[in-house]
Amino acid sequence: MSIAIILLESNLVMLVDDENDIISLFTEFLTMNGIKVRPFTNPEEALRDFSQNHEAYSLIISDIRMSPISGVEFIKRVREIDSSVKVILMTAFEIEGNQLTEVDTDEFFNKPIKLNELVQIVKKYVS
Repeated sequence: MSIAIILLESNLVMLVDDENDIISLFTEFLTMNGIKVRPFTNPEEALRDFSQNHEAYSLIISDIRMSPISGVEFIKRVREIDSSVKVILMTAFEIEGNQLTEVDTDEFFNKPIKLNELVQIVKKYVS
């Protein structure tokens, strides 16, 4: 199935993390569980795609610590394009309490996460 066909379907999940291992593992496991995923390792590329195809996405899962822009900044820009998309932030690091108040998120989890828990969280937002 080509990317163009996938993007025409709704309920697509955007996965953004600058760690290839996380992207590969999460994408494979979510896909095995019937969830359509579009992975990105660069948040600026993800933002460009979202600006053109935001209606296709029902959920964004983003790491907080990334470059060239942080996950918090990425989500702020996403919300400027489409404030209705659901957002889950994740991190492997301890975060300051006020970091999450800077951005409107629907859920948050720490990495590592059990893959079955990841699927349960995602299925709350994707039919």
